[in-house]
Amino acid sequence: MVDGLPMTLRFLGSGGAFSRRYGTTCSMVSFPNGERWLIDCGRQAPDQLWDAGINWHQIDGQIVTHVHGDHIFGLEDFAFQRYYQACGGARAIMTGGRRPKLLAHRAVRDEVWESLAASLRYLKVGDNPRAGTLDSYFEIVEPNGWEEPGANAWRHSERFDCNGHQIVARESEHVPGKPSCSLEIEVGHGDRIAWWSGDCTVDADFLVSIEARTSVYFHDSTFTDYPGQVHGAFSLLEKLPESVRRKMVLMHHEDDIEVHRALVEGLGFRIGLPGHVYDLVSGKRVSPV
Repeated sequence: MVDGLPMTLRFLGSGGAFSRRYGTTCSMVSFPNGERWLIDCGRQAPDQLWDAGINWHQIDGQIVTHVHGDHIFGLEDFAFQRYYQACGGARAIMTGGRRPKLLAHRAVRDEVWESLAASLRYLKVGDNPRAGTLDSYFEIVEPNGWEEPGANAWRHSERFDCNGHQIVARESEHVPGKPSCSLEIEVGHGDRIAWWSGDCTVDADFLVSIEARTSVYFHDSTFTDYPGQVHGAFSLLEKLPESVRRKMVLMHHEDDIEVHRALVEGLGFRIGLPGHVYDLVSGKRVSPV
């Protein structure tokens, strides 16, 4: 690991749940110490990493915002390959290789295991053919602080240490009654953050309240308005103050986003696309390293 590298986020997939052009959700955060973590790992993630020239053994950890297929269905592939296969100088977990880390709010983590258990529990230990647990495949990052429950039964937020950077997983409004979190990722020094929506509706008051300390926002977006909206409706995003809009990158968008580019960019937003890289300290788009 080499300390002092830039802290960046690279979109591997930037489309919505049903995207074919831009791919399902998967982004890679590179930390100053050289570690690379994924934020969400959707169903197309194995191919997205392959196309980017990255193999699973080069990923040090996984951050999960919530459990929907376009955010976690790549995790089974990741877990199995890391457990059973070696790559280069990296050993398989089953032969003593290190486990990648997993960071998620506890309520989300429980649903991750509910989704993956039907496959991953089948590890034979002694006479037990179903001895596998999430810990068999991942080193679980436990929170070092939290806020008590608010509207739901689980903690309103949990705080984690990740390579010396604090990450807050905060419950957000997505599908009613379902654990889902946005992320506040500490960048630089002090309380400066990069903000990641996961999937959520627009909480304008909250977004404005954190603007002074936010270098960049990444918000899911949709131009389709419907009753019971569960994503960031552009009709609400466009009403945000200019100071917020100019820091915001729209992601998890539909495949027709180019139809809306003139409107989006005219209001100061940026559009996240596969291959785009952002410096999380400055919030600016940079060239891939």
